[in-house]
Amino acid sequence: MNIASINIIPITSARGKLGSLAEKVTGAEYIILTKDGSPKAALVDIEYLNKLENEVKKLYQQTFIDPNLLKYTRVFNSGEIEQWQKEDTL
Repeated sequence: MNIASINIIPITSARGKLGSLAEKVTGAEYIILTKDGSPKAALVDIEYLNKLENEVKKLYQQTFIDPNLLKYTRVFNSGEIEQWQKEDTL
């Protein structure tokens, strides 16, 4: 995530100026709200959010498993997933 520090605001600071902050979020520009220094929420342009949701729906619609291959599929256990994650960081 490449976010300018000006777009990161503590929730306590945002409370009094939520309206003006909401006006600043346009397109892909968003504001991260933090609590105790950790990101907790984001103010996002609603049209941009809708666009992202639609893109995710399109991706899921493109996902297809051939019914003939279902017998070869299985659920992976957490150990296998952890191993793959370790390999990805190497």
